[in-house]
Amino acid sequence: MNTDLFKNSQLGYQIGLIGFTRLSNILRLTHYAIGIHPRYVLRLLLIASTSLITLPLRLWEKMVWERRIINTPTVHPPIFIIGHWRSGTTHLHNLISQDPAFGYLSMYQSIVPDCSLVGGNWLKSLLSKIVPVKRPMDNMTWPIDAPQEEEIALAKTMPYAFYTQFLFPHSTLPLFKKFVLLQDASEAFMREFKRKYYRLLQIASIHADGKQLVLKNPVNTARIHLLLELFPGAKFIHIHRCPYDVFASTRNLRSSLLLLTTLQSLDPGNVDNTILELYEDMMQQFFRDRPSIPSGQIVEVGFEELEREPLKVLQRIYEELNLPGFNNVLPAFESYLASQRAYQKNQFQLSVQERELIDRRWAFAFQRFGYANTPGVQI
Repeated sequence: MNTDLFKNSQLGYQIGLIGFTRLSNILRLTHYAIGIHPRYVLRLLLIASTSLITLPLRLWEKMVWERRIINTPTVHPPIFIIGHWRSGTTHLHNLISQDPAFGYLSMYQSIVPDCSLVGGNWLKSLLSKIVPVKRPMDNMTWPIDAPQEEEIALAKTMPYAFYTQFLFPHSTLPLFKKFVLLQDASEAFMREFKRKYYRLLQIASIHADGKQLVLKNPVNTARIHLLLELFPGAKFIHIHRCPYDVFASTRNLRSSLLLLTTLQSLDPGNVDNTILELYEDMMQQFFRDRPSIPSGQIVEVGFEELEREPLKVLQRIYEELNLPGFNNVLPAFESYLASQRAYQKNQFQLSVQERELIDRRWAFAFQRFGYANTPGVQI
């Protein structure tokens, strides 16, 4: 197989982000089919074909691993890294994951969540030759064993995950309100979501040899009550960033990813309002839920502080969440930070009108996080 065909094209990204979706999941999304644009029929066929190809593996995993999966407890309540997209969640996740005491859901598991155990090293090796090693939106390294957010895996195993919006961006806001804010959520929906989410973490626990999981999923910023129902002892690290930076970088994120995943025609004129409303919905829900997190189970950090003094911030996280072993893992943190010094962030500029719009719509966040208005943005 000429894997360069995948590595050097959009196909590799598409396989990683939307490939290997469960066939039953696709069938349960047929009510969206009316909005599929004819130009994306081949993309839909890619999704369906990768699902069919891995069907034997999924059945094999269910037969061989099912008893162990259902009998695997998540002994240690997870540590959830939360925060709006482009607030530094990935950097913080990669950094804390250098601690060998923790496990995480990997890129490999997020790509093939239903057959990652039975696939073993051979499937991981194959996928590492197909999926690009850098993310499409910011050129951050994206190796197959790197930590990844579980919402990608959830969207491949059930239709109730927010990242269904990758395929159907016209429904982004309704999907967020229904599947994240849980507005008018039925009991059947809640039962299925909890069951499949817990199962996903059971599989991650097997991969991690039972270690405490450190998980990063921006969507979970607005799911605090649900997470505490599943894991009353869960701990949270909330990271925030200057709203100007968040807006500009999220706009680049949506533009980069949706071009690779959408099955619908895109409406560039609606991007900014979608970002503004998603941020409002997510952060306002977090502010409402924040007091329900027990004392000692949450720490809040700023991305700017993490950039300036990463080791100081990490030490504070360990102290406030009562996590052991910071001094022992300090050399690993220092080594990882040294490896990232050459990384260059994207740079964007916002117009005066855009900054004024953000000032008006997100004034509550500027005030809550203590950010001042600034004349420009560098991301």
